[in-house]
Amino acid sequence: MQPPMTFEICRALTQLTRELLKAGEQHAQTHVLAQGHVYRVDVSLEPVPADQLQDVINRYR
Repeated sequence: MQPPMTFEICRALTQLTRELLKAGEQHAQTHVLAQGHVYRVDVSLEPVPADQLQDVINRYR
């Protein structure tokens, strides 16, 4: 199991998701510079089917 993400990371990802959806996009690719390195970033949004929501909720307990 992965360690939980910080509140700041979750907030940033939520904002990114909102901006992508607002632009009508569900996928984004780019490069970013952080801590002296260039990173390739690939984001893909996939809606969670209603019958899987409980599993997602349980994962964060």
